[in-house]
Amino acid sequence: MKKSVFKTLQLVALVAGLALFAYLIYKTGFDTLARYLRAMGWGFALIIALAAARNVLRAASWYYAIDPAHRQISFWSLMNVMLAGEAIKYLTAMGPLLGEPAKAAMVRRQVPLLHGVSSVVVENLIYNLTVFIVMLTGLPALVWLIDAPRPVQFGACLFTAAIILSVGFVWLAIRGRWFILARALALTARLTSRRDPAEAQDRPARFAAIIPRVRQVEDNIYAFYEHRRGAFFLILAVNMAAHFINVIEVYTILALLNLPASLAAGFLIEAVTKVINGAFFFVPTRAGVYESGNALALGGLSMTASAGVALALIRKLRAFVWVGYGLVVIGLLTLKDKRAAGSAQSPSHSKI
Repeated sequence: MKKSVFKTLQLVALVAGLALFAYLIYKTGFDTLARYLRAMGWGFALIIALAAARNVLRAASWYYAIDPAHRQISFWSLMNVMLAGEAIKYLTAMGPLLGEPAKAAMVRRQVPLLHGVSSVVVENLIYNLTVFIVMLTGLPALVWLIDAPRPVQFGACLFTAAIILSVGFVWLAIRGRWFILARALALTARLTSRRDPAEAQDRPARFAAIIPRVRQVEDNIYAFYEHRRGAFFLILAVNMAAHFINVIEVYTILALLNLPASLAAGFLIEAVTKVINGAFFFVPTRAGVYESGNALALGGLSMTASAGVALALIRKLRAFVWVGYGLVVIGLLTLKDKRAAGSAQSPSHSKI
């Protein structure tokens, strides 16, 4: 029942997003959007190149998060897997809940699974810290610029407070080695065994196999912050550079569209993008909400809402290029796994 409800919510979110997307396209007008897209011309190749540079930095962030003693994978291969995972995140309602574990699973032959999962979690924690920095810096300025209504201002204050509290909580958990996930699983095992005594004998065995692995992943995360401080600051700097490339991307698109372009405007728009991606991760491709958010942001910066929709569409087209690349990688990895499985079985067949 719970799974069916969740799938229904996913479908509702997708349909609502697509409906909003269609409405925004209709209100903007196909002629207006076509004019903006023609203005891009070959400049779109530059946008693809900027995204490639950002992908290199994001792959480097994950590369340095892996313990060097277990990093038996080339940088190029790791970047391909990273793009495959990003494609899963972008196209599915599960978002990071599905895409991030998939990354660790795809490199399990080169990086032990526990260390792969640990590196993914570490990289995500540091990346999200830089995302919070961008949002905390850009959102207050944007709310002030667009003269938002009181409820929106109040919501922005609550959102900012939630970010600060979340960062503080994670920092305390890491410093204090709280083993939150392992303890939560142990508590869940005890509660479920009390509610359903008939299955009390089976559940402890299942949890007993999972909890030590989760605890080891958490221990790897704590060890990273204690013993690899240099890597921590390197990954932090790499991710901040990746965000700066996004700012340059927005600036370049605005300039190519003959709109008022500045790095300050690019930074504010990128802050809005971070909020939308975080708040609506369950909407595949952020259909509708991404375009409306950009329309609101550019409207607050004295540009037209249609320009905001055009900006969002151009960035979304760029995303689809790399999503397509990621899907090709997934296909090749799947084919490679099937061939490996077939070759592993062939000796046994020859003996029969």
